[in-house]
Amino acid sequence: MEFFGIPTSNADTQKPYREAIKEIRVIILNVDGVLTDGYIQYTESGDEIKTFYARDGFAIREAMKQGLKVCVISERQSRAAMRRLIELGVTDIYLGIRNKFETYQELKVLYNVEDKHCLYIGDDISDVPVLEKVGFSCAPINAIEYLRNRVAYLSPYEGGKGCVRDVLETVLIEQGKWKYYQEP
Repeated sequence: MEFFGIPTSNADTQKPYREAIKEIRVIILNVDGVLTDGYIQYTESGDEIKTFYARDGFAIREAMKQGLKVCVISERQSRAAMRRLIELGVTDIYLGIRNKFETYQELKVLYNVEDKHCLYIGDDISDVPVLEKVGFSCAPINAIEYLRNRVAYLSPYEGGKGCVRDVLETVLIEQGKWKYYQEP
């Protein structure tokens, strides 16, 4: 059996995950439902309100500091998301994208990487084409059921509530780049 390209039939089910994670060089995130809780709120004046988890932000900064590329692809335009991503130092920000797969292909060319070097965190149907191609597919625990049953890694955390931190910390630990980790 495979979950979006990651074999899981081995006796040591951790081995395929570890090998895939070690190859990761580019992290790609969705916004609504991954970096946020997926709720879209508006003020009386029509301004959009989004909530971002500070610990996710710390992990994004740490991943970039450790040499990983962090990119964002989202279907929606959002000034709030743009502000937060710029604040974190993310430079590859693609908002208002209708075809995430095309943008994913462009990112691979930009960074001269293959599918096996890419990780994607998504939570809904529009993320499936990318999730099916990347070397390591992830989703938050509150992603739609269709994804929860198919991604290589299902974070025990919800989108906007630690999912990104969990995934990035896992990658950095496996790559020996998370300086805050001590062997149990």
